[in-house]
Amino acid sequence: MSKRLSDAVIRERMVEWRNLKRLHKEARKRIAKQDIIIKEQAVRIVFLETTVAEQAATIETFKLQIEELRTMVFGRKRKKKDEDDLDTPPARRVPRTPDSYKRPLPKESEVTGIKDHPIDACAHCGRDFADRDFVPYFEEDIPLPQKKIVIKHVIEKGYCATCRKWSVGAPPPAAPIILGGNMKRYVTYLSVVCRQSYAQIQDVLLHTYDFRVSQGEIAKILEKEGNARRPEYERLKAKIRGEPSVHLDETGWKLFIRDGYRRYAWTMVGGASAESAFVLGKTRGKGNATDLLGDSKAVVVSDDYAAYRTLPNPHQLCLAHILRKLRDLASSGEIVGAIHDRCVLAYGTFAGIYADIEEARTSPEPVASHTALLERLQTFSILHSNDPAKLVRIKKQVSERAANYLTCLLHPAVASDNNAAERSLRHLVLKRKISFGSLSEKTADTLAILLSVLLSYKQRGALRGYLMGV
Repeated sequence: MSKRLSDAVIRERMVEWRNLKRLHKEARKRIAKQDIIIKEQAVRIVFLETTVAEQAATIETFKLQIEELRTMVFGRKRKKKDEDDLDTPPARRVPRTPDSYKRPLPKESEVTGIKDHPIDACAHCGRDFADRDFVPYFEEDIPLPQKKIVIKHVIEKGYCATCRKWSVGAPPPAAPIILGGNMKRYVTYLSVVCRQSYAQIQDVLLHTYDFRVSQGEIAKILEKEGNARRPEYERLKAKIRGEPSVHLDETGWKLFIRDGYRRYAWTMVGGASAESAFVLGKTRGKGNATDLLGDSKAVVVSDDYAAYRTLPNPHQLCLAHILRKLRDLASSGEIVGAIHDRCVLAYGTFAGIYADIEEARTSPEPVASHTALLERLQTFSILHSNDPAKLVRIKKQVSERAANYLTCLLHPAVASDNNAAERSLRHLVLKRKISFGSLSEKTADTLAILLSVLLSYKQRGALRGYLMGV
């Protein structure tokens, strides 16, 4: 027989049950609230993780950009001999002969004077010589300072009583003193080829020739020389357009006209002749590339700037640009661990592909290697989870336009890089460091003509003839 609970126990258990029921209800409310909080925190965690990942990628990009800027300002640090370097293909070294370190002997026609050094007796004992010989040597020098040439022209004129007109022996100039042709060509040479500023040109002429010239006169000289060379400039552009390939590139070139636009200099370089045609003070729009090319059907070699993509010509993209970017990534001190290993692997892979493209380009049948090399480029472009943002951009760039990196295999005598255009712009970049740009579009156009023509003379070895007025 079961024992009956007392009323006190029943009341106690009823109180306990009511308390449990109330606590259970409150607990369920708390659990519901906690579920909401957990879901909100889960969303928050995903957001924060995404934000952290984006910030990490941004920091990585900024670090690489700062490293690039540091290199631009301070240059690259030289590696110690015991440090491991990247497995880069060695540059081709041309062996020099011992004669290349010696000055060539001048021709007899170049000798302007002879100076004898006789000896009458032995310098040791004072006796006469039993035999004599002569040892010639040459001393090359330049005359300094040079005296300027001043020619006084006297023009005779006569009056005819019948015609009632004056006749002159030669047409007189507008001013009582004019500048000669040698001086004009020398000023142009100093400004364009030697990259000197107006003030530096004034100093050279004053110190070496005692010749005073104003900066306004220098500007007028350059303007007249530019106008005189314009037909040759147009012929040069037509010649380059007719070559099998042309190289295009651009760089900054400021105009001090306060129009709020940053201006650029463009160059078009012949793939065969290596001669250049420049335009200065232009925008960075694709119309400048179109104007330079004209009706040319040549293969265009350039970097992957968007202005070149819409050109109707066959297009070869610069492989050296990609290799340099990958090299900078692989040698960066801001990337470590597995990410750095991926960058080194990517650099080594692309360097191997580049070397094989160069080998195929010079082979008897370069087209035969096109398909295999295209597959290797596409394989290289496959993304990996450890690829940093910059490497991802490089791979996407190669993937989207892989065929344009192999145009050199389909057209003979087309380079795989755009180094010719970069070498062409180097002279202009050095002049920009001195002069900072041009005052106006007119002076920029004049400089473009003179740069194109005079550097073409220099390329052909005809610059001395220009200075002599030949």
